[in-house]
Amino acid sequence: MSDTSFGYGHETPNDSGSDYRSMLFVARQVVVKISTMAPVKVLAVTAGAGTPPAAGTVDVQPLISQIDGNGYGTPHGTVHGIPWSRVQGGKNAIICDPVVGDIGFIVAASRDMSKVKNTKAAALPGSRRRYNLADSVYVGAILNPAPTCYIQFTADGHFKFVDVDGNMVVSSSTGWSITPKSGQPVTINGALVVTNNLQLGGTITSEAGGTYFGNIVLTGTVTAADVIAGGKSGATHEHSDPQGGTTGPPI
Repeated sequence: MSDTSFGYGHETPNDSGSDYRSMLFVARQVVVKISTMAPVKVLAVTAGAGTPPAAGTVDVQPLISQIDGNGYGTPHGTVHGIPWSRVQGGKNAIICDPVVGDIGFIVAASRDMSKVKNTKAAALPGSRRRYNLADSVYVGAILNPAPTCYIQFTADGHFKFVDVDGNMVVSSSTGWSITPKSGQPVTINGALVVTNNLQLGGTITSEAGGTYFGNIVLTGTVTAADVIAGGKSGATHEHSDPQGGTTGPPI
C-alpha cells in the first residue's frame, strides 16, 4: 500500500505548492522516460554471417524492474535484436562474443536506429522515438564470474594467454614461455626456423629422416638403433675419442 501522506504515485503534496514545483514535477516525469544505460541479462544470441561470424545481435532482459506509484515492481519484458559491440578495426577483430546467461549492459541511442541497423549506412530515424531500449547497443559484460579462458594484461606490462585446458603462453622480462596442458606436446605444423642457439633439455625423436646443413655440437651421447650413413651399424660402430680410446657406448 502507498503512503497517502506522501501523495499519489511519485507526486508529493509539495509538488502542487507552486507553479515552479508543478513544472518541476512534469519535467521529472519526462526525464524518467529516457533510457540511458541499463544492466541486462542475455537471453538469446544470434550470430552474424560468415566464418568466423560477424558481430550479431542479442535478446536481453533489463534487470532493474519497473516500479509503480505504490512501490510494486514489474519485471521488464525481452528486448529483441540488440547489436553487440566488438573490438574491431577494418577486418581485424578480437572475437569474444556474448553467450546466453551473460550479464552486461546496454546503452540507448538518442534516436531510432532501426534503419541504420538494416542498411549499415546513414539514414533518417525510423520513428520519432528517443532514448528507447529498442535502440540500444549491447556494450559489454559486467558482474560475471572469473573466466577460465582469457587474455590478461598484467600491471607490470606483460600479458598471458590461457585456455580452458590450461595451455598457456606468457611473456615476461626473461622472454616467452609456452606451456601446454600437462602431458601434451606443442605441435608446429610447418618449418621451424631458429636463428640463434637451440637449447634442449630432453631428447629429439623423429618419425622421418632429415637433413641439417650446419654444425651439430653434442656434449652427450649419440645413440642409434639403425644403420648410420656409409653403411655403419648404429649398434656396433664406435668413434675415436680425441683424448684416447673410444667414446662412451658404441653408436
